[in-house]
Amino acid sequence: MKPAIDRFLNHLRDEQARAKNTISAYSIDVRQFEQVLSARAGGAVKPHDLNARMVTEYSKWLVEQGYLPSTVSRKMAAARAFLLYLSEEEGTVSRRIPDQLQPPSTPRRLPRTLTEDEVRRLLAAPARFESPRALRDAAALALLYSAGMRASEAVQVNLEDLDLKAGTLLRRGPEPVTLQLAESVGALGRYLSAGRPHLVRDTRERALYLNLRGKRLSRQGLWLVVKRWAAAVDLGSDLSPHSLRHSLIRHLLQHGKSKRDIQALLGLSSPNAIRVRLTSK
Repeated sequence: MKPAIDRFLNHLRDEQARAKNTISAYSIDVRQFEQVLSARAGGAVKPHDLNARMVTEYSKWLVEQGYLPSTVSRKMAAARAFLLYLSEEEGTVSRRIPDQLQPPSTPRRLPRTLTEDEVRRLLAAPARFESPRALRDAAALALLYSAGMRASEAVQVNLEDLDLKAGTLLRRGPEPVTLQLAESVGALGRYLSAGRPHLVRDTRERALYLNLRGKRLSRQGLWLVVKRWAAAVDLGSDLSPHSLRHSLIRHLLQHGKSKRDIQALLGLSSPNAIRVRLTSK
């Protein structure tokens, strides 16, 4: 297989005009691929000897070495490019063999969570001001945390979904859920009485949160609300609306709530949907 590797690297240089550093990286990874397969086979492996089982075992070997997922993905990509070359340019391996090399999925990174003191600082930041936008932002932040709402859910809330007297909100969807407003009732009340009336341009608009043009606040707009006030109280630039949801879940767990309790409180489909670190980062 070593002569085939040399031809593959020449193909990258002459036919695809790949950069020298790229070819060097491919060379290291593809030669490792050949060495691992030959060692497992007890001797040199020729291209026409390659089969799906050997390639699958190489995938498993990479994972077993403890490489980072990004490294595994890179090495698999190099080996797959080599196998595709053998299949399409030299016709020595089946086209289905390269498909055995599928990079592992990258673990989804959990949002940063805040301590309870940090949440208090964030929620208090816009509450110090009386402008319509500040009142809106205070109500938006309070709802994200108190009800554990996703950004996409929060911006879809309409006036008729709120019942401040009962302290509840109807989250619409295929399976509507009633959420508790908890401490956000006060901020919502102030926004509705002294903030939203100054933002609304069309009395037919039913959106709870409005932008400065009197239209429904977008999901991107809500992200900017979080980042604006996080920056104002030196909480960094990596906060998102989802950070407040995860922070609430973390705090409830720390205060002894079970996952079943949190499932009911946030209207989750399953307690297994709760994935949150218990320490801030």
